[in-house]
Amino acid sequence: MTATAILLITLSVIAHAGWNLASKRQPSVAFFLIASATSTLTLTPLLWYNRSLWAWTPPAVWALVAITGLFQAVYYSGVAGAYRHGDMSLAYPMLRALPVLLITAISFALGRGDQITPLGLAGMIAVAAGCLLLPIKSFRAVHLRDYLALCCLLALVAAMGTTGYTLVDDEALRRLHAGLSWLDKTRVTLFYITLQTLSTSLWVLVFVLLLPSERRRLRELWRKGRRQAALSGLVITGAYGLVMASMAYVSNVSYVAAFRQMSIPLGALLGIFLLKEPRYFPKLAGVAVVSAGLALVALF
Repeated sequence: MTATAILLITLSVIAHAGWNLASKRQPSVAFFLIASATSTLTLTPLLWYNRSLWAWTPPAVWALVAITGLFQAVYYSGVAGAYRHGDMSLAYPMLRALPVLLITAISFALGRGDQITPLGLAGMIAVAAGCLLLPIKSFRAVHLRDYLALCCLLALVAAMGTTGYTLVDDEALRRLHAGLSWLDKTRVTLFYITLQTLSTSLWVLVFVLLLPSERRRLRELWRKGRRQAALSGLVITGAYGLVMASMAYVSNVSYVAAFRQMSIPLGALLGIFLLKEPRYFPKLAGVAVVSAGLALVALF
């Protein structure tokens, strides 16, 4: 990896952990409504610039854009709920790690298990083991209720959302690249991101409107927290842009995926030191094992 790639990915890692810290301090779907709406407004010029591509977009892609927005809204709802009911140092590693396990399970179910290398599979086993360690407060007293805590269950909901939009985005981008094959792939990808962001904003708005508690939180947040939520929206968009930019400076995209796992220990440390969350030894061990397992998966 080049020094430029390392710098870009490091900035994206800090940004990702940073907006999660902000959402932990104001955990609500309303927070993500303001954040995603800000992202959408930021990308509006790009959406307008590519307006001629709307007519050339395959119909199936529009359906997938709607579906990915729904999964993104589920993800944000799970994140908000997990942070509202538990520690960031517990929820954040699970939010990052569980989708890898879910996507792997789906790959095996679809008969694509042969695409996974032995070392990659070993990494996934390490991820699973690390996730099992995270909720434990003491190795001397392991209880089922540790895993049935609302924080863990909502982290699983968020992971299901991540898994959903990851798989949908992959299929949608394949179809969009095929339908707009005469265009540069970077422009097509950026066009898709603007559509995805718009869809996410609309679905998150629906979630907020349907939930009285979130409508109340939106009113409270608008009075005394909208700037931080809006800034988080810009950070979310910027973090993703940094990841995309870094891909031009690496020989293998797996290095980007592996290096991004730095966000797991960083997110856990922010929760422990800034939010003064408990630092149980099993939790720290779980964070280390998950980080190592995900790096192994990304590299192999």
